Amino acid sequence: MKLIIKYLRLILPHLGIVLIILAMILGHFYNWRGKAVLLTTDKTNVFITKKKEIKIVPYALTLTDFNVTHYDTGEPKSFEALINVEENNVIKPIALYVNHPCKMGFGQDLYLISYHYLQPENAICCVVELVYDPFQGVFLAGIIVLIAGLLLSLPFNVRTRARGILQSQLRVKN
Repeated sequence: MKLIIKYLRLILPHLGIVLIILAMILGHFYNWRGKAVLLTTDKTNVFITKKKEIKIVPYALTLTDFNVTHYDTGEPKSFEALINVEENNVIKPIALYVNHPCKMGFGQDLYLISYHYLQPENAICCVVELVYDPFQGVFLAGIIVLIAGLLLSLPFNVRTRARGILQSQLRVKN
């Protein structure tokens, strides 16, 4: 058992780093970010990437309500969108806030990034961004494996340092 732990504490941190780097490299080639404009009148399941590619997702989004709070100066303080997500004829309401993404599926995060006023009182549309990264799980697994390896080596490091301190104190006394 000690032999297994000895090799695991040496292998796991390196394996974790390899998984993290692999997820970052593969994520660079296979992830995408797409924006969609949500209106209160229309459903959309189409996102447009920076490269002007069209990405279609298996659920439809509809803006149902939009609220903005302002500072005394008139600048927007925060805004939230209430959105209906329709998938397989099941409607699920979600609330999106700035810098608070909503998980839409594994490796899919939906962000509220902007809004537009037609009149000063009524917001007519908002812009959401879907970030798709299919290797998010590999990245998370790499972090977990790295931490597990570091935790396994923690008792070894404490024992080694304590032994070194004791040996140096014995040399000083002699």
